[in-house]
Amino acid sequence: MIAFGLSTEHLVSITPDLRAEGETAGAFQALGRRAAERGLDLRVASAFRDYDRQVRIINDKWTGARPVTDGQGRPLDRAQYDDDEWLHLILRFSALPGTSRHHWGTDLDIWDASAVHADYRPLLSPSEYAPSGPFFEMTCWLDDLMATDDAEGFYKPYAVDRGGIAPEAWHVSYRPAALNYQDRVSTEFLIPLWRGEPDACGKGHEPLAMLEVIEPQVDRLMERYVTAT
Repeated sequence: MIAFGLSTEHLVSITPDLRAEGETAGAFQALGRRAAERGLDLRVASAFRDYDRQVRIINDKWTGARPVTDGQGRPLDRAQYDDDEWLHLILRFSALPGTSRHHWGTDLDIWDASAVHADYRPLLSPSEYAPSGPFFEMTCWLDDLMATDDAEGFYKPYAVDRGGIAPEAWHVSYRPAALNYQDRVSTEFLIPLWRGEPDACGKGHEPLAMLEVIEPQVDRLMERYVTAT
């Protein structure tokens, strides 16, 4: 259930509003202390995200209630794309429910509060982590640590573009814990959930709005956006 975002029993609070897997939380605290020695103030913008929240994100993007953007953060016009194209544009930045690494509590979206004013709200956009962006110094520092596997167990699963999920410079994963979940994703389990059928605990869930587009190509989608990362 943990692998699909259907359990919270493994989580601890890292802020009043955010939770993460226990070992991940401890490792991030250690990384934060090292960052502070460099004058950086590591913060978490997003951590654990449950299955139902991911469904709402995906469905809202499909229906137009939430914007879908390109690689530069610019909103796209739904009328310019057919259903299949629109699905792939969504999946570049938003995982299919039940496949998101954020379900595990091992993955965090991070930023540097020391680089911006006190009321700044991070957008998690590529420009913020680019050479001219406020979080570039943090990015360079962290990438240098990760190059020698010296980042308290963290790495970036979306560091490069493999043709599926777009690169996310802000997304870090605690490898020792993430390894427990990354091979457990199963379409045999997911498709009934996507249809809105009850899970193993008997709880029903909102069905995916675009399921008729997903089902005929589910294996290709899983290969491109899940197993290839």
